[in-house]
Amino acid sequence: MAAVLLTALVTAWLFVPTMVGHIAAMNVGSVDVTTSGATVTDGGQHLTTTLTIHNPTRRDIVFYSGLIHVYDGETQLTDGTTTPFGETTVPAKETVTLQVEIGLDPDRTARAKRAIRSDSATFSGNLRGRIGEKGIHVSVNTGGSER
Repeated sequence: MAAVLLTALVTAWLFVPTMVGHIAAMNVGSVDVTTSGATVTDGGQHLTTTLTIHNPTRRDIVFYSGLIHVYDGETQLTDGTTTPFGETTVPAKETVTLQVEIGLDPDRTARAKRAIRSDSATFSGNLRGRIGEKGIHVSVNTGGSER
């Protein structure tokens, strides 16, 4: 009887964290990433913005890079390269802000400045990260969630 009880406890001990991780990964669509406060920096080489990342899941999420594009209408203002940043952990049920620098197309710096001033710049793309060992991608929204 003790062996059966011990086996049940060990199984539950191993199963519950794994299941919580799978559920968190399945719910990654509820993670919200929005942008605010864009400015052109570094003599026109970058567009700097603040990402607000809300993690409503039950597991911490670690983000390590992104692919974020900035547009003015249909015109892409950014250079299309990966948006690097330091590994950032967003704890379960919490919100974290992160400032990122997105590479600008050098021929579109003036247009980027105008788009920011006129509030017509829009952001799209995703952040790359992981929940436990599972890789995830989370969409980036301009200025607020559609949820």
